[in-house]
Amino acid sequence: MTGEPKRKNKDIAGYIIMNILAQIDGDFDPSEGGVIAKYVSESFPLGGNLANAMEVISTTEKEDYPLLFRQCAEDFYADSTEKERLHFVDFALKLIRADDTVDQEENWMLNKLYQYWDL
Repeated sequence: MTGEPKRKNKDIAGYIIMNILAQIDGDFDPSEGGVIAKYVSESFPLGGNLANAMEVISTTEKEDYPLLFRQCAEDFYADSTEKERLHFVDFALKLIRADDTVDQEENWMLNKLYQYWDL
């Protein structure tokens, strides 16, 4: 990742965080996709351009996910209230449990989110 990363609004940052959580274990389960779709329908009621977010995700190497995850967590935090962060964490918990397996990497990332947001 080169250059200064552009700050993302909380909805885009949240979308990227969700996708990283879904992909970090190397297996994107359809049930995880359902949780992300529900997040998008709540966060983007008028629809949204997720093409840039998908490009960021698809062009980021897996070993760089923790850095992107942290950047997005910071961006989300900057634009959100504590209530919004707690609501987001509920989505994140549903996401990592969606495939009935909480992988070590998923658990580590979620714990990082709690640390970044001081929850």
